[in-house]
Amino acid sequence: MHSNEAKKAAGGAARPVRVAFTERHGMAKELAEFPPSGVSYSFLNPLPRKNLLVRSGIKGYLGHYESAEHDLIEAILSPIITRNRWIYSIANFQEATTFNLLGCPLPRSARVAYLRYLMSKKNFKKLIFWSKSGWETLHSYGGLGEGVMREKVAVVYPAIREVPNELIRFGSRQVNLLFSGDFFRKGGANVVDAFEKAQMIYPGIRLRLCCDEQDFCTMNEALRQEYLDKVRSNGAIICGRVPREKLIGEILPETDIYLLPTYTEAFGFAILEAMAYGIPVISTNYFAIPEMISHGATGFMVDTRDFDCDKLFRGYLVNEIPEAFNRHVTENLFTYLCQLIESPELRTEFGREAMAVARSKFSFAARNRAMQEIYREALG
Repeated sequence: MHSNEAKKAAGGAARPVRVAFTERHGMAKELAEFPPSGVSYSFLNPLPRKNLLVRSGIKGYLGHYESAEHDLIEAILSPIITRNRWIYSIANFQEATTFNLLGCPLPRSARVAYLRYLMSKKNFKKLIFWSKSGWETLHSYGGLGEGVMREKVAVVYPAIREVPNELIRFGSRQVNLLFSGDFFRKGGANVVDAFEKAQMIYPGIRLRLCCDEQDFCTMNEALRQEYLDKVRSNGAIICGRVPREKLIGEILPETDIYLLPTYTEAFGFAILEAMAYGIPVISTNYFAIPEMISHGATGFMVDTRDFDCDKLFRGYLVNEIPEAFNRHVTENLFTYLCQLIESPELRTEFGREAMAVARSKFSFAARNRAMQEIYREALG
């Protein structure tokens, strides 16, 4: 597409700007349903892999994409190889540099240099971070952010669809708690321990763990068995994965408090989803979570800044939970949980504020305004 044609399309005169997503990531699927005015989204499959030297744990890393049918390619999670104009959307800069050479580790400086080379090319138009915390990693991890890179960087928050009012309820008497995701890395052990302690005071509470035994990921078999036994022996805990349709249509509407005291997190989209349902959230203040939760207003955050979570919990698996950290998270989680259980009014207040944040700061209207400007600039 020639530049003058792109400008006409960006202005909405001729036809929609055609943007291709590279990954059918859950968030990308959500975004594809609500494109900005004058934009059409679709998904693009990669060409047969050419570079067999570079390897990564990220699916489709450095995939090769070419398209004469799209004006712009929006890479999700992984950088790409292309001659098309492209932009790149990520949670943090570490994700972009997660690769090796034939299985052999490369120094960070070499990986960062290669990403800088890719992003300095004329056809690369914008690096989009999902949060301000993510944007800060460009400098803190990559040592970049000056010169041409400064002009090519933006922060655009993900968007969450507005939940119909009939699926939102506040302050019910039966208090239902929800946890979801990778059990140990997301703080499931602390959730179960705090729940058992709270049960002794509030015997009517219920906990649903939206995960199954495969999500109890650890190389520490004793730790795994300990918490599987706790879950299996507690009749007030329901454990198991559910179809997404059931999650958004039944479980979230029946949830009173969402618990996710996560140890590490790239963004925390599940937190945002709970907020959209008017559910108060108890999490940690790790990375971008404070950009979603306002402590004491829309939910609570356990302060973990005295612990180096990135060092304590490197990699995907949690094999040990240090005693001091474990006690700190569980005790604070229990304290905040009791405050919300005891006060339907507080749950309602937090829930309404959380829903308002989801419907404004993280709305599709807000995201689409920002992305329209980025698309115009990229096609100019």
